Parts: sequence; C-alpha cells; structure tokens
Amino acid sequence: MSDPFEARANLGIPIAVDAGAIDRELASLWKSAVKNSVIIRSCSCNLLAIVRDRLTAEQFQPVLANVSETHPSRSVVAYPESGESLLQAWIRAQCSIPFSGGPQVCCESITLAAHGKSFGNLPDFLLTLLIPDLPVYLYWRSFQITDQELIERIARFSNLLIVDSHQSREEPQNRLRLLQLLVDQSAKSAVRDLNWSRITAWRDLIAQFFDSRTSRKFVREISSVRIERNLSAAGSIPTRTLLLTGWLASSLGWRRISAERSGDQWFSRWASGNHEVHIGFTGKMAAPGHPAGINSVILKTKGNAEFSVFVDENASCITAVASVEDSRIVHSVPLESLEESSLLNFELSQRGTDVVFKEALAEALDLEKSFLLK
Repeated sequence: MSDPFEARANLGIPIAVDAGAIDRELASLWKSAVKNSVIIRSCSCNLLAIVRDRLTAEQFQPVLANVSETHPSRSVVAYPESGESLLQAWIRAQCSIPFSGGPQVCCESITLAAHGKSFGNLPDFLLTLLIPDLPVYLYWRSFQITDQELIERIARFSNLLIVDSHQSREEPQNRLRLLQLLVDQSAKSAVRDLNWSRITAWRDLIAQFFDSRTSRKFVREISSVRIERNLSAAGSIPTRTLLLTGWLASSLGWRRISAERSGDQWFSRWASGNHEVHIGFTGKMAAPGHPAGINSVILKTKGNAEFSVFVDENASCITAVASVEDSRIVHSVPLESLEESSLLNFELSQRGTDVVFKEALAEALDLEKSFLLK
C-alpha cells in the first residue's frame, strides 16, 4: 500500500483459479498472506452481485472495496460471457487499514465469468460458495430483464435484494416490467432501491416541516406540489421524482384522479379529503457540472403557507424553507454523498422490510403507468 497511514482499499491482483476449487485456493491465499504481514480476516455477510459484463465487474471492484470497510464480506461478482469455457473464476483480497498503525483488515472477493448454460446454473453454484450462518445480500446491479429468472432463484436464499432502478433507463422497453418485478418481489422478501436512498434527504426535510403540533395541520391542507428537475437528457423518465410523489401520495392517502404528460412536463391531480392536490414535474437540462436529479420541491397549502426544499447554487447543501404567515424558518443540511458505495453501505445497514418504500414504489409504478398509457 502506498500510504500505510490512511485507511484505503487494497484491491490486490486477481488470481485465476479452478472454479471447482475456490475454497481451497482461498485457504492457500490467506495462508500465504499471513506469512508476509499481520492481517485480520473479517467477514460479516455474503454479498452477491450480478453485473452486465467483464468491464463492469472490474469497475465494480473499487466499490466493493469501499463497502467492505463498513460491511466486510465474502463477495461474489458474477456476469455472463460468450465462449466455450463453462465457468471461470478469480479470487482476490480486499484490505484496508482502519486506523494508523493498525493491522490490515481483509476480506475476500470472488469473480465468476459464466459462459452459456453455466450462467443459468449460477444459483446452485453460488450456494456452495456462501459462508454458513451469515446473511446473504443480493445486489442486482445489471437490472436487466434477461436476468429475471436467475435473480428470482437467487433471491429465494437471500435475506435482501438490492437494485438501482435508475439503471432501468437503459431498458426503456422493459422498464415497467422491471419495476413490477420489484413490487412483486417486495411482497415475498425485503427489497431495497438505491434510488430510494438518493431521495432520503428530500423525504426527511419535507417530513420535518410537519413534525411540530402547530404545523401538523398544514399537511392536510397541501393543495399543490411542484417538483423541478435537472435533466440528463430530454424525455427521461423521472424515477426519483415518481418515487417521491408515490411516497407523498401513499403516506397522506391521496387518490389519483388524472395524469397527463407533455414532453418533460408531467401533471397529475389527486383527491385529498374534500379538496384536490395538483402535482407538476418540470424539467430543464442540467447545467455543466451540476448532476441530474431533483432540484427543488415546493409544497403550497390552501391558506398560502409554503414549504420548499432546494439544492443551493453550489450544490453543497439542501435547504428547507417554511413560510407561514409572517414567519420564515430556514434550515440547511450538507448534501450527502450519492456515490454507489455510500448508497450500498446505507442500504446494507438497514434491517427488515421497508414498508414505506413498498407502498411508495407501488404508487409510483401505478402513476408512471397512468402517464405512459395516455
């Protein structure tokens, strides 16, 4: 390691091994490692990841290394590949130094290239690689419809299925089927979505507007919601915006009346008690250096109270402003990292079924269908 006084990932060099002797090769790897340095071998879970191809498998290794510092695991990354060989395997150590002067803490990573029919046989093979009595987390990183049967089989022995619904933008023809799979799977076992994590700060700040007894009454008086987005491309599907809307609607018991779309302008009407709520998504191309995604959310009530959340100009903070009669309260929080490893760490730290997410996802899917059917 170039700087032993900083905690960082040491990906090591992948070693090609016989796929039928992975455990033996791992034992040999650790035996050799302890001869040369003081290390601690650590593992708290099994992390299985299905990716698209060899390139994404290699690009995913730094993400795994960062995740392993918080959630040390035996990780297995698998992808399909053409060719005659049935199954190829590589092993490597992932190590970090958690504090200055301390020993290296290491865990192990296995990469599998499955050729032809062997990709369909992966569930049975993966079972032989699991460390017993530890939870199994499945990360469907590829999130493509061709993996459906494979994922459903692996999910049967997994404690948690994690996806990134943002990836469905690469499969627009199958997008609704992919989201429906998540809704169906969430009825069987725990499901997480990195896109849900990306809007955590937005949900927290909006909910905090109505925490106090004096402000709670305003949540039933919301009459309009306006969400502005920074677009990566014209005509993109606003997955995070739909999830945020699904969360508001499912949490507050709104009933959808209508939905219509014109380009990047999305409008819907909802029944809330004895009045209507009008929701509009608007979008403009993201400025250079600014990420795509939600830029601001403005909620207004029948009595002209206004609650807004927006990203500041420097994209370093999210600010919440409550304007009620003559009072104005401003609250800002740092913009948290949305890197894949940070999002994965967060989701792996959660336990059990996220009922709020399940309901928001189901509502978001129904809303998207109603837009696209027009």
